[in-house]
Amino acid sequence: MLENNFVIKSEKFEKLERVLITLHGYGASGEDFAQIGEGFLSKKLSNTVFLFPDAPRSCPIGSGKQWFDLDKMTYDELRMGLDESGPVLYEYIKSVLEEYNCTNINLAGFSQGAIMAFEMLYYPGITKILAYSGIFVPPKEKTILSNASVLIVHGEDDDVVPYKNAPWGYQNLKKLGVNVELRNFNDIGHSVSIEGWNCGINFLNK
Repeated sequence: MLENNFVIKSEKFEKLERVLITLHGYGASGEDFAQIGEGFLSKKLSNTVFLFPDAPRSCPIGSGKQWFDLDKMTYDELRMGLDESGPVLYEYIKSVLEEYNCTNINLAGFSQGAIMAFEMLYYPGITKILAYSGIFVPPKEKTILSNASVLIVHGEDDDVVPYKNAPWGYQNLKKLGVNVELRNFNDIGHSVSIEGWNCGINFLNK
């Protein structure tokens, strides 16, 4: 079971209107995103509770965490990881729904965290998904159960998760009937720029 190691509220908080769960990338931790949440996101999004869970597995590189084992980035490897870790994340989301009694649950994921966020389209309960530098890995025998809107943000100079994954994901999500947008940024590699965060904030505030 995932835990809320870091919980932050908006600086402007009158009543709960949104829960934003952020999903970190491979080898990172919830604390990494919590620093962004406290220093930037909490000032930009009002009436929001921000949650920063750690992925459930230790990462073989460094002291961070991983959502699932990652080596060759093949479809089969990614699907195997998602089939194992998707239900774990969904159980966590269900516990958040119960604890906060809030139906406006948003996800923001980076890299492996974005891959996980895309997977939650196959489970109910999410309102919006903000996916940075990720890959949409559709299963062969599952049906999308979420009505979530999706924003894909990707840097064109990404040499870890190549940019070509973004338009591919956009087109395939469109074919599946998902309300999806794509924003690309020049001169951005495998990271999230301030412009990228602002783009995501505007999307969440729509």
